[in-house]
Amino acid sequence: MITHLTAFDLGGIAARGGSLEVNAGQFSAFDLGGIAARLSDGATLKLHNSSCFNALELGGIAARKPGQVIFC
Repeated sequence: MITHLTAFDLGGIAARGGSLEVNAGQFSAFDLGGIAARLSDGATLKLHNSSCFNALELGGIAARKPGQVIFC
């Protein structure tokens, strides 16, 4: 799990095709949605500790790249 990079850094990795596992508690729902939006085809964003967000927030993140965001 990546814990030392910023949301901006993670978005850059996602845009280049990297799949990511991050601690959702480190970022806002807005930031996580931005990272998700930059995911390349076939890449995934796995969010650990996603219980810190409500259903509306999680749905908003998932909607940015349907099928490519995993909550745990």
